[in-house]
Amino acid sequence: MPGRTGMNLETLDHGRLHAERDWVPLLRANGLDAFENVMGRTGGRVVRDFPGRRTVRLELKSPGGGTQAIYLKRYESTYLTRGRWLRRRFGVDSGEDEAMGEWTNIHEVRLIGINTAASIAVGQERSGGMVTRSFLMTAEITGAIEGHTFVETLAQEPRRKLMRRVGELARRFHAAGFVHKDFYLGHILVVPGAGEPDLFLIDQQRVTKPCCFRERWIAKDLGAMAYSSLRAGATRTDLMRSYLEYCGQRRLGPAEKRLARRVMRRVSWLTTRRPRHDGDYDPAL
Repeated sequence: MPGRTGMNLETLDHGRLHAERDWVPLLRANGLDAFENVMGRTGGRVVRDFPGRRTVRLELKSPGGGTQAIYLKRYESTYLTRGRWLRRRFGVDSGEDEAMGEWTNIHEVRLIGINTAASIAVGQERSGGMVTRSFLMTAEITGAIEGHTFVETLAQEPRRKLMRRVGELARRFHAAGFVHKDFYLGHILVVPGAGEPDLFLIDQQRVTKPCCFRERWIAKDLGAMAYSSLRAGATRTDLMRSYLEYCGQRRLGPAEKRLARRVMRRVSWLTTRRPRHDGDYDPAL
């Protein structure tokens, strides 16, 4: 049973699907209270299309009227490359089912005070005791703008202020033991408001708590954030202010300078890389 939801969890379709109780009426009203119905649902706008994994945005009819936008991320059996199949078969942590992993991560990250998407449902199909197909369903964050798109609209002072908040979010995230592994600015959503905008961390299927080589993973996270921020129009001064906030210091000591050098080496490497599938941060664009 997926954890960290207490008594709010309801099991459907003979255990193949778990849903937050408040969302069950929405699922039933749209015929999505069975695993195969969810996996076979057609339509919607494709957001990501990775071999064996597709994310779509759907608008569902709410039981009380109106619509509810949701994101549905589905993993088919073709997602299991030989390497993933072996890791999953032998119970290696990096080979766990990504849908259930992200479901758990959403709840754990929320416990440390970081906003993220509301979880709706998760489902799994097993063969020979191993998960071969799965899905994760989350609610759309109303009014949210991808971080890199939002930063492009800002003048210097509000941009610098936002980047400091990104640094503070990253500090809390890493201090809790997590690393993201896809920590690009586009995976922080911004919801503008009358006061300070709200920040939400999304796409957590690869989030983990590494037992070793933590500085390496932290440098990769911060490198991805720095690279995508520069691409969105942030300056190196913006990044320094953000990094100082991340370190919680006014001046950098030897350890912080060493990490900063690793981060900038990572940025240099990313500028030479062409992503294999999702092209959001392709330097050739």
